Amino acid sequence: MSKSQERRRLVDDAISDIRHIMASGPSVENLEKGRARLIELAAQREYFTFEDFPLPTDDALECSYLIHEYDDGSYSLYVNAGASHQYYAPHDHGDAWAIIAGVRGRECHQLYLKRRDDEPGEGPLVHKGELIVAPGTAVTMQPDGIHEVNAMDGQPLLHLHLYAHNFVLQGERCKYDLEKGEAQRFTLDELGSISDAR
Repeated sequence: MSKSQERRRLVDDAISDIRHIMASGPSVENLEKGRARLIELAAQREYFTFEDFPLPTDDALECSYLIHEYDDGSYSLYVNAGASHQYYAPHDHGDAWAIIAGVRGRECHQLYLKRRDDEPGEGPLVHKGELIVAPGTAVTMQPDGIHEVNAMDGQPLLHLHLYAHNFVLQGERCKYDLEKGEAQRFTLDELGSISDAR
């Protein structure tokens, strides 16, 4: 069996397990179980390398390689090869839950939720915490989750990004300017290249 065939088998098995876990919805418990399973897959580092999933060769922040999704566009898994200067302002993923697991490199995720009308403070978002995604760790996001992403250590990144459905089907996405307190549309062309690598 070739390396690519073995990677496909490992991915198919992991996503099948996660699909079973998530069948009753994106509860905190289900996302935690899915997180653990995606970390197991990401630990198979020999199948996720920069040789297999090259970094951008221009000024783009990242290259996204689709390596799994079902026929309806659900359970979309991307390998994201991120430049050492990768940074994304706070943004959501439309109506999709997400799990992001580290393979190589470290990135900082600042986590937010939209501020409710009855919550004190200013601006559209409430800061909920910070998490470092690196080998052996992962972050989960509910469909209403918002995160800011920043590469660390001046090193490139290779991470697995699993979404409830693919980028196109995530619906309207927003990014947030914390200084201006404004929300703007987040378009797919801001993601760098997206390739089908199945």
